[in-house]
Amino acid sequence: MSFNNKFSNLGHPQKIWTVSAINGELAKLRSVHRAIHDKFEPGDRLVYTGNYLGGMNAEPLKVMDELLLFRRAIMAIPGVEAEDIVYLRGQQEELWHKIQHLQFAPNASQVVEWMIQRHPGMGSILEAYGSSVAEVSRIAREGVMSLTRWSNSLKSHIRSFPGHEKFFTTLRRAAFTENSESNDNNLLFVHAGINPARRLTDQGDEFWWSTRNFNSMEPYAPFRTVVRGYDPEGGGVHVSPSCISLDGGGQLVCAQLSDCGDVLQILAA
Repeated sequence: MSFNNKFSNLGHPQKIWTVSAINGELAKLRSVHRAIHDKFEPGDRLVYTGNYLGGMNAEPLKVMDELLLFRRAIMAIPGVEAEDIVYLRGQQEELWHKIQHLQFAPNASQVVEWMIQRHPGMGSILEAYGSSVAEVSRIAREGVMSLTRWSNSLKSHIRSFPGHEKFFTTLRRAAFTENSESNDNNLLFVHAGINPARRLTDQGDEFWWSTRNFNSMEPYAPFRTVVRGYDPEGGGVHVSPSCISLDGGGQLVCAQLSDCGDVLQILAA
């Protein structure tokens, strides 16, 4: 996978609308979308930060349809380009990818058990695409052949929903801006965190699992501010010069940021 397929270069935006983890909550997403649509302008960017479909009150298929419908609505604004809308890969999407390739896991049963215990939201995603936690747990014990047949069936089910397979294949690991005035004002957008000791291209799984001490992180060169949309500890919105955390702890949050990382507005639903 090339650099451009992993990361999205947002260029020199006027404003960046950044949406926190959605977790399958349709009504909240629609509310935030209405607020964004009324104010989105050519030159703006829209960044979703992952964890789209799974959660306690999740409506996965309706949320997916809402995301795709709103993309078309924003792109209908004269001057808006497809590249102005970016979707990051979250923990849920990373696990969803692994679930679809369980036949290659050294111990599929252990992988499934870990996912179920640590990430119960995956159950709603499986059910949305015609399977269940019970089914994948059983098949994981049956071996590679059963897992391969199940995986092929799951992928076929995903393809039956227009736009869904394409959505999952276009997710980015991170996005960044290139400030027109100074590199010192560049912004980095991630799902949950980074490892400050590693370069951007060496982060690997750190985007999803390196979440500790994010809010006390020192500046991560060459970026002025790192912005994340998901906090597994539910610590709420946090804003500082070097890091911004947008997880609303039960609320869906969207921040309107300037091109140098100033918070212009916070929407919550």
